[in-house]
Amino acid sequence: MTDPNKNNLTKRDFLQTLGMIGGSAAVMTALSGFEHSLASDMTAPPDLATSGNGKKIIILGSGMSGMVSALELGKKGYDIEVLEARDFAGGRNSCSRKGTKVTHADGTTHVCDFDHDQYLNHGAWRIPGQHHSTLHYARSLGVPLEVMLNHSTQSYLYSEDIEGPLNGKRVRRIHAETDRLGNVAELLAKCASGGALDDMMAREDVEKLLEYLRSMGLINNETFEYQANSVRGYASYPGAGENYGTLSEPYPFSDLLNLNMETRELTADHPTTMFQAVGGMDQIAFAIRDAIPAGTIKLNKEVTKISQSENGVVISYKDTKTGEQTTTTGDYCISTIPFAVVTEIENDFSPAMIDAMKTPAPSHVAKFGLQMTRRFWEQDDMIYGGNSSTSMAGSIAYPSSDLHGTQGGVLLASYLFGGRADDFSKLNMDQKIENALSIGEKVHPGNYRKHFNGKAAGIVWHDEKYNKSGWSSWRGDSIKKLPTILKGERRVLFSGDCICPRLSGWLAGAIEGAWLTMQEVDKRVGMG
Repeated sequence: MTDPNKNNLTKRDFLQTLGMIGGSAAVMTALSGFEHSLASDMTAPPDLATSGNGKKIIILGSGMSGMVSALELGKKGYDIEVLEARDFAGGRNSCSRKGTKVTHADGTTHVCDFDHDQYLNHGAWRIPGQHHSTLHYARSLGVPLEVMLNHSTQSYLYSEDIEGPLNGKRVRRIHAETDRLGNVAELLAKCASGGALDDMMAREDVEKLLEYLRSMGLINNETFEYQANSVRGYASYPGAGENYGTLSEPYPFSDLLNLNMETRELTADHPTTMFQAVGGMDQIAFAIRDAIPAGTIKLNKEVTKISQSENGVVISYKDTKTGEQTTTTGDYCISTIPFAVVTEIENDFSPAMIDAMKTPAPSHVAKFGLQMTRRFWEQDDMIYGGNSSTSMAGSIAYPSSDLHGTQGGVLLASYLFGGRADDFSKLNMDQKIENALSIGEKVHPGNYRKHFNGKAAGIVWHDEKYNKSGWSSWRGDSIKKLPTILKGERRVLFSGDCICPRLSGWLAGAIEGAWLTMQEVDKRVGMG
C-alpha cells in the first residue's frame, strides 16, 4: 500500500477517500480495522477537497479543537466565525500565571500572583513523541519545546492506607521498582533452576533465561537470592579513596506487596521523557490563535440556543459583559463545547443525540499548585522532574524547566480525580493551601512549609461553568454510541477530544478530533 511507483492507495489516501464517501464514522471503523482506532498516526491535517464554496461555518468554542478547525478551514476559504464564552481563547489548554483569574465553587475569584514568570498548567502538561498532530503545530507555528521529565526514579511513593511498616513512610521510587523486579527475578530464577519451567520451555531456553536473570545485577549468581545492589542504589554514596559507599538495603517483599501504588506508571504514552512547550503549554494555543485572522474569534459570547434546518443553522448568544442578545447564521455549525455543557443549552437535537452525548462520564479533575522559594526537591532529594505519588493528593509533580534554578519553582502539589477532586472543590482557598501543604510536608518534611512563599493557584475543572468536566470518559459499551455523535445532525457536527476516546484529555485528541470533523464538513459541502 505504500509503494509510490504502483497504482496502490496509501493508507492515508484510503482513509481520506473513505472519509469523503462514508464520513467520519466510516473512517473510525476503518481505523479500528487497522488496529489504530484513534491512535495518533496522523502527522498533518487532512487534505480538504473543496475550497469553501462560499460556505460559512460557525464554530462554538475556541479551545484547541475549535481553533484548529478555524485555522484549517479558513485556509481553504471557508467563512469562519468562532464564538467563545470566556474572555480568552485556548479552553483547557490554559495556565495559571501572574494575573490569571479563576472563580472557585464558593463564588470567590482568585488572582494568581506567581513570581518570576512561573506558571501552572491547568490542562495538558505533557506531549508523548507519538502525538504527531500536536508536534505538527508546535513545529509549523514555531512553538519551542523542551524535554519534560515524566519519570524520576528518585521521587517518592507515600501511602497512609496500607498495612505494614511502609504505611506513612516515604519510599523512593527506585527502591520500590528495583525491589519488586529483584524479588520477581529471584522467584523466576529459582523456579527455572528447579525444573518448574521444564514443561513450558525448552531446556536450552531455560538456561538462556537464567543467564539473563543473572545479568540483571539484582540476584546472587549462585543462590539466586535478591540482594542489595547498585541498581537500587546507595544509602551513602561512594567517593574518593577507600570510600566505596554503602548499598541500600531492600525492603521485605511482603511489605512491598502492600504498597500497591504506581505499578504501571510508565506506559507507551507516558514514557520517561516527553515534551512540553517552553513557558507553558498554552503557548501552543496562543500560536494557533495568532495564526487565525483577527476578528474570527469573538470572546465573551455565551451560546444560548442552537437551531438548525435542512439549509443552515441559527446560533443565539449573549455578550457576557453587556448582556446583549444576538443571533448569527451559517451554513454549518461545529460544536466543540463539552458534552456536559452543550446538552444543557437550548437546542433541537434528537433524543438519540442527547442520549449519546450524555453517555460518556464527565471526569472530575482538580489541579493545584504551590510556589516555592527553593528547589529543595532537587537540592536535597535529587528529584529532577517526574512526580511523587501519594494516597491523599494524587501526584505531586516537579517542574522540568529551569533545572538547578535559583528562583524556586511551582509544584503541581495536588492532582486529584473523582471523589478526592470533589472534596477538594468544597474547600476555600486557604483550606486548599493548607490541605496541599499538610500532605506535601509528609513527603518533604521540613521543606514544604518552610519554602512555600504564600502564592498558590489552581483549577477544579468540574466547577468551571463552561466545562463541567476535565474530559469525557468513555467506558465499556458506552463507546457504541460514539458513531451517533460522529454523524452529527443535519447542519450541526461535533468535535473535540470528546470524540476521541483513546485520546481523551490529550491535546492530540482535541486536534485530531478537529481534523476528523473537518473532513466531514468538507465532504458535506462538496456534495452540495
